[in-house]
Amino acid sequence: MAEAFLVQLRRRGVERLFVNSGTDFASLVEAYARRKDSGLDLPDVVVCAHENLAVSMAHGSYLGDGRVQAVMLHTSVGTANAVCAVFNAARSRVPVLLTAGRTPLFEHSMLGSRDAPIHWAQEMFDQAGMLRELVKWDYELRDGAHVQDVVDRALDIATTEPRGPVYLSLPREVLAGPVFGPQDSAAPALPTTAHPDPAAVAQLADHLASATFPVIVTGDAGADRRAVPLLAELSERFGIAVVESGVRHVNIPADHPLHAGYAVGEVLAEADVVCVLDLDVPWLPGSSTPRADAVVVQCGPDPSFSRYPMRTHRTDLTITANITALLPALTAALAERAVDPGRADRLAARVGGWRERRARLLETESAAGGPITKAFLNTALAQVRPSDAVVVNEYWASPEILGSTVPGTYFGTPPAGGLGWGLPAAMGVQLARPTATVIATLGDGAYMFANPAACHQAMAMHHLPVLTVVCTNAHWGAVQSSALRMYPDGHAAGAPELSPLARLDPAPRFAAYAEASGGLGLHVTERAELVPALQRALRTVQDERRHVLVDVECA
Repeated sequence: MAEAFLVQLRRRGVERLFVNSGTDFASLVEAYARRKDSGLDLPDVVVCAHENLAVSMAHGSYLGDGRVQAVMLHTSVGTANAVCAVFNAARSRVPVLLTAGRTPLFEHSMLGSRDAPIHWAQEMFDQAGMLRELVKWDYELRDGAHVQDVVDRALDIATTEPRGPVYLSLPREVLAGPVFGPQDSAAPALPTTAHPDPAAVAQLADHLASATFPVIVTGDAGADRRAVPLLAELSERFGIAVVESGVRHVNIPADHPLHAGYAVGEVLAEADVVCVLDLDVPWLPGSSTPRADAVVVQCGPDPSFSRYPMRTHRTDLTITANITALLPALTAALAERAVDPGRADRLAARVGGWRERRARLLETESAAGGPITKAFLNTALAQVRPSDAVVVNEYWASPEILGSTVPGTYFGTPPAGGLGWGLPAAMGVQLARPTATVIATLGDGAYMFANPAACHQAMAMHHLPVLTVVCTNAHWGAVQSSALRMYPDGHAAGAPELSPLARLDPAPRFAAYAEASGGLGLHVTERAELVPALQRALRTVQDERRHVLVDVECA
């Protein structure tokens, strides 16, 4: 049955199987070992030495090529290790078929029954319960007779909007068992995207056409790269400003004349129509909200974010639709309405000051002295980064300073914020786009959460020349800043040193992780060293196809 399972994955377009193997993989080991004799077309195996690496690499591969991915974990313990990465995939709406072996059901007398002491201790009453809240569907394969139907069902649910991970457990005896019946049925129809209600589109078009200062707020519209030129055209043609918040994709080119920057509070203070495109937190209610007289419209495949226990951001009109389907419909509706022809120029002049902040930051940081700051690290990367290089960011890379213009070249931290995502996700992007230059931008905390030894070993094994740039400041910035926001006049704010709860010193020499797996490791302490080090790193990943880590000591 293991062969039938693997064949069905490949038939349905799953090209890779990310694995962290265990005793439950015996039948898969046998299936791959006899592939030369069987002639079966099976998914390529991507071996990962940790479950966070496996799931986050699958996440990154989906970002890279837009195809559903598959992962197999080791029973209950492997599933437990993967929960944080599954949380990231769920909140990012990434379709991954997560499979895991299940401890053998039988104690003896069957092929695949228990033959090691761990087979008793690893069994759980409800293995899938660990992640049931995070996945769209979970199931246990009961018999080889329905393996084809179960795989098809899993992939159909994973790719139906809103997309997301699904979970299938595979008992060892079932994997080892026979398959009955035909296994060559036609593939089911692919689920279509959600299209908007024409009446709702007309209502939104009326609001936008009559507005004085219409604004689109987004951070995720560019999850489908096809949406980026559609949004750029809509904005420029009809005079609609676009502000980005919680940026996780390139949503509109940073140099677009109506790009209104990244400070959503400033823009909301002036907007009379606010259209939110598929963004879970378009503003922070405690610090900024739309004007009381503004019209607020929330759009997306799940505009209410129904899997979030609480989310009460205001809406006056809610449109359920795929963004790539909504934008052409909205463009067509606005083309039928009278829109002030001077609005685009007027708004471009107004938002230009917000957009010019990038130039000021670049100039100021380039001229400054002293230790390396995050802002200077960004200006250095912006100086050397090829425009088509992909940045996978988990901490310090600023979309405002980097100024990305090419769709699919920036991926930000998932909304759930489960640390340890960025480096393996960058590796997954590199796997899906082998000719691309991929840069992982991490803090030292996020880097350590990623199990770096496992990551660099996998880079060497799978020939993934990722450039990793670690901002090493030996503390948890989010922990300290959170305390200061809540208690600006408290004891922590006045303390001469960081709270021990926010400290990560002493910082290891991270470059050694890359060197231990055959990569290049560079350690940078001075401003003057940074740009040359990044240039050398880029030459190495591009010309030598070796992975590189640049460890940057930051203030």
